[in-house]
Amino acid sequence: MQQATPQGVIEENVSITRATRIRTGLLDFGRSHPTGAIGGIILCTIIVLVALADVISPFRPDRTVGRQLLPPLSQATLEEGNLWLGTDELGRDMISRLLYGGRVSMFVGIMAPLIGVAFGTVLGIASAYFGKLFDLLVQRLVDTVLILPGIVVAMTITVAFGFTVPVVIAALAVSYSASSVRVVRSRALTLSNMQYVEAARAIGSSDIRIIFRHLVPNSLPVSMVLIAVSVGAAITAEAALSFLGIGIQPPIPSWGNMLTRAQQNFDFAPHIAIAPGLAITIVVLAINLFGDSLRDVLDPRLRNVR
Repeated sequence: MQQATPQGVIEENVSITRATRIRTGLLDFGRSHPTGAIGGIILCTIIVLVALADVISPFRPDRTVGRQLLPPLSQATLEEGNLWLGTDELGRDMISRLLYGGRVSMFVGIMAPLIGVAFGTVLGIASAYFGKLFDLLVQRLVDTVLILPGIVVAMTITVAFGFTVPVVIAALAVSYSASSVRVVRSRALTLSNMQYVEAARAIGSSDIRIIFRHLVPNSLPVSMVLIAVSVGAAITAEAALSFLGIGIQPPIPSWGNMLTRAQQNFDFAPHIAIAPGLAITIVVLAINLFGDSLRDVLDPRLRNVR
């Protein structure tokens, strides 16, 4: 019988300790922020559902399965199965469209803030660290972007470069990067004067090492909060662009372009507008609940308020 080596025992104990800490942290978060925990559970459930759309969807999103604008709880006429949410204006199953459309909307809603805040974090830290002319140029550039509403900037980019998923993500990321630069810069100005940063300069550490080894990790809590609270806004912005016809275009489904097609038939079949609208509302509400609680946990000034 093979005996466990001391190194293997240590690694196993470390893994058990990490798992215990994660479980304890989640339980503490649930007890101290129940609304945030509920929002997180709803959000994780929806992410799993849209990620497994290929497995759980009853039909393909582009397949005609019945007559046009069938009401909920109807029977498919061209395929076998029930249409729990009816069909759209082309006779496609609404549940399948919601799942596949949610995959696109959630992907855009997560990636746009993630890319934008990541770029804004690095640029904001560099602006605070180097200061002088570089800081002046960066802040004036940020002011120029922030003068215009974010949706106007996104509309300009999508009209200029096309209505594809990467372009929509990039268009929304521009607004989030500009707003995050200002927030992260104020945090980095405080960190740049800390003793460990001065010590790193004294021992000859390069500017790049100081930024990515010390300033970026210590700014992550602020960046994580910015991402969490921006996902809901990004999903709503994507829906607004698609609703206006300058976002993601069919045949790629998204909750926004589902609403665009629904407005023409709302009087006869309100379910084709209620379903994607309710999906957007639930997701954005869950994200806001979770993001608000996450901000309270990560911001030391708010930890003891509640």
